[in-house]
Parts: sequence; C-alpha cells; structure tokens
Amino acid sequence: MRVQWLRAWMLSAWMVAVGAQAQPSEWLEAAEAGQPAAQYELGSAYFNGKGADKNTQQALHWFSLAAAQNHAQAQYMLGLFHLLGVQGVDKNLQQGMEWLQKSAANDNIDAQNMLAGLYLRAKDVPRDVAQGMGWLERAAQQGSVTAQRNLAFVYRKGELVAQDLKKALYWNMAAAQQADMQAQFLVGEMYYLGEGVEQSHAEAVKWLAPLAEKDMPNAKLVLGKIYFEGQGVAPDYQRAVLLLHDVAIRGSGPAYFELGRLFEQGEGAYRNEKEAIAYYTQASKYQHAGAMQRLAELSASSAGAAQSVQSMEYLENLNSALRGNMLAQYNVGVFQYLGKGFEQPNHAEAAKWFAKAAEQGYAKAQYNLGTLYESGEGVVQDMAQAVKWYRLAAEQGNAPAQYAMGTLYRDGQGVKKNAKEAQRWLQRAADQGYAPAQKALAQR
Repeated sequence: MRVQWLRAWMLSAWMVAVGAQAQPSEWLEAAEAGQPAAQYELGSAYFNGKGADKNTQQALHWFSLAAAQNHAQAQYMLGLFHLLGVQGVDKNLQQGMEWLQKSAANDNIDAQNMLAGLYLRAKDVPRDVAQGMGWLERAAQQGSVTAQRNLAFVYRKGELVAQDLKKALYWNMAAAQQADMQAQFLVGEMYYLGEGVEQSHAEAVKWLAPLAEKDMPNAKLVLGKIYFEGQGVAPDYQRAVLLLHDVAIRGSGPAYFELGRLFEQGEGAYRNEKEAIAYYTQASKYQHAGAMQRLAELSASSAGAAQSVQSMEYLENLNSALRGNMLAQYNVGVFQYLGKGFEQPNHAEAAKWFAKAAEQGYAKAQYNLGTLYESGEGVVQDMAQAVKWYRLAAEQGNAPAQYAMGTLYRDGQGVKKNAKEAQRWLQRAADQGYAPAQKALAQR
C-alpha cells in the first residue's frame, strides 16, 4: 500500500478543524445547554485559536461532550487526539481506534478513510484487509473521491485482494466523474491499456487530451504514445514529438525512451536511427532499462551508433522549430542543407525550414532562402523569389544579402542593371566590413 495514504488522511484530518470559523461567544450558551453541534464548534474554535486563545484542554472538553452525544465529527477529532497524541493528551491507540470506529459507524467519511488506511497499511494496528476494504468501500459509496481512488488502486494492484480491473475502472470512473484529475488520467490510461475494458485509444484520447491541455505530464506522455502509435486515431508524429518532448525535458526517462521509439520506428522525416539513439541515450541517463537494452542492441548492429551528440543537437533544434522558434527553424535548415548527422544533404528540407524562419522575419534565413532560389537547390530556380528574399534580409542590415543585391543590380540578374543601386547596396555591405563587397567596390 502507498504510505502516502495515511499521511494524506492525517493532514486532511487537521484541515477539517482548520476550516472552522466559529467564535466562542456565539456558541457558548448553546454548548452549555447541551447542543452537540455547538459543542463541536466551540471545541474547534479553541483547537484552532479562531476567535479565542488556542486551548487544547478546552477543545478536548467540548469535543468530548459532543462526541458523547454521538456527534460524528467530534468523535473523529477525539480519535485523532488519542491516535496522534496532542498537547495535554497522551497517545492512546486503543482509545483513538474506538472513537474512530464510532465516528465511522456514524458515516463520517474522514474516519472511514482513516480506518481503512490504518487496517490496510498495517503499521500501528494489525493488518485487517476485510475491515480496511469494508471502510474504504463505505466511504467510496458515500462519494469520497479519496476512497474511490484508493479502492481502484487496491483492485488494480491486486496485492491485498484479488485483482479486479473492472472494479478498478468502476471506482476510477466514479472519482473521475467528480472532476478528479488523477482519476481522469487513470481512466484514460486504462482505456489505453485495455484494463478492465475493451482497449480504445480513441476513448483514451477523450480523457487524456483535456488533461494534457492542463499540462499534466502523465497525460502528455500517454497521449504522445497514442499519436505515435496511431491505433484508433490518426498517427500524428509532429504532435507526438511535441507532447513527449515537453515531458522529457522535465526529466522523464520514459518520455525520452518513447521519443527514441518514435524516431526508430516512425516514417519519413521521423525515422532516423541516429535521432533514436540520441533519445535512447538521454533515457539511459535516467536508468531506463528499455533504453539501455535498445542502445546495446543498436550499438551491436551499427558501427556509428555511438555518435549521437550532433544528432541530439539537431533534435533539440527540431523540437523548438516545431513550436515555431524561428532561430531553431533556421538551425534545422542548416543541418539539413549541410547534411550534418544525415547520410547526405537534403536541400528541399532545408528550403522548407529556411522558409518558415524567413516568413517570421529572420534575416539569415531570408538570405539563405534567397541563395536557394538563385541556385535552384531544393526549389525550382526563381530569380524573382531570390530577389524578394535577398531584399528583405538586406533591408534588415544583413551584409551578405546586401552584397547579393549589389551584384544582382550590377549584373542585371533578376532585376534591371542599375549601377547606382549596385553601388548603394555594395557600399552598405562594405561599411559593415564585408570583405567580398569591399573587394567588389575596389575593382569598380
């Protein structure tokens, strides 16, 4: 069982009292007249120090009076007093359990959850699975999200009771329908895995997509796997990379591993062994067993498998480029143009990425795109397009583009010859110390 259960329940126990806003003067007369609700409120005021000096003994006095009249929340507080031991109250497990039992029998959800944790965790009391599950189910039936989630966990884990995935799904669904995000994720995960229900990636997406939009890492991880695998939904490698990378950079070995799988098994631009190795390498830093095994297998079959640093640099740029970062888009274009990390250059792919950055106004990308249109590398040769992109870059002060504009006007390529314009652009480049422009001016 998860140790966090009892810790969380202990914390919530005190939070019940912390929320009280009663003033002693408001409740004293009614409490002295024997009204249990007033006695409880007065005890809470003294316990929290709200409207009165904090006084544990007074709190204990009024809680005891209310509890004796079967006030469930007062019985619960007395149970905590004795179970944990507070100032002026000795720790007494037996008395604590007795009051918790009374409170739980009066349908106090907090007491039921607390008893379930004690019996199932088996630290302070002997383990009693039957009692623990009984109280957990009773709280869950009353709508306790905590109990519903924990009941689902027990049935899904199958350690304390026989595994029952249908019951696990049922209780996760109950908590999910109360807007509990963790339960919603678990429902989506179970649909993804086909646990307790017929496997449906499409149904999993319905549960996970809203959580991913709320930036839940686990939801993004599973959703990324779904879009990569493309079962029940259309495969979307770009979206998968975005989701998985966002989780990976937070320090997730499983996310890096899934990125490795994607680039090892993907298609087109998303199938690249070096990129897969780079991600597997990152995952192995987090001791991911699957990544380490895959790295060993790939290293044995590929002589260049160990050379992953450059590939990782490309991937980091690619992930940023997919998010619209113009500098990263330019860098991806450079990688593709030079063939860095690839078997050969891909000028068409380079032109695509230069265009994305150029359209965002990045001068270096505009200049590079101009050179591709002038040479016809990766695109159909088009001097009008070359001039367009050279001019945009030149007007931003890019010296190579200014030089290009000068030579085009000088030679009449893509524009009419114009010595004055040639001189103007060459001079602007030369003034920035651009050697080719300085040399061109000296020869005139």
